[in-house]
Amino acid sequence: MLKPVRSLRRMLKAREMEKKAGGSEADDALKRAEAAAAAIAGAGPRKASASRKVKLLVPREEIPWYPTIKPDLCNGCGDCQVLCKAGVFEPGPPDPAGIQRPKFVVAHPERCVVLCDKCVPVCTSGGIVMPDPKSIEKYIEYVDE
Repeated sequence: MLKPVRSLRRMLKAREMEKKAGGSEADDALKRAEAAAAAIAGAGPRKASASRKVKLLVPREEIPWYPTIKPDLCNGCGDCQVLCKAGVFEPGPPDPAGIQRPKFVVAHPERCVVLCDKCVPVCTSGGIVMPDPKSIEKYIEYVDE
């Protein structure tokens, strides 16, 4: 029951991004949002580049790749927790007044899959930020299969 609502939220967010960006970037954002919605709905995983794999050159704990949540933007919807199979996100402390839902926090950053950024387009409030992929190039190497 909840999946169509989340898909609708993502498509509305993509349209909003289209209005701000305009042009082909917005079309790409809409396609990414629709692909993410299809992946969550069970239409199968998206295929990136099947012929290349990422090889880590250092232990995972030394690679600074994990999401950051902006607490002022997080609305506590939990879409990030539902999507992330690695279990990176958990609800934070409850609201002292008991009015709002608890905001989510990055509880296990070491579990985040390197170069995965699927949680960013799923966040309806835009509160998830990932580091620049170019900043971790020294920790990874691409290997052809």
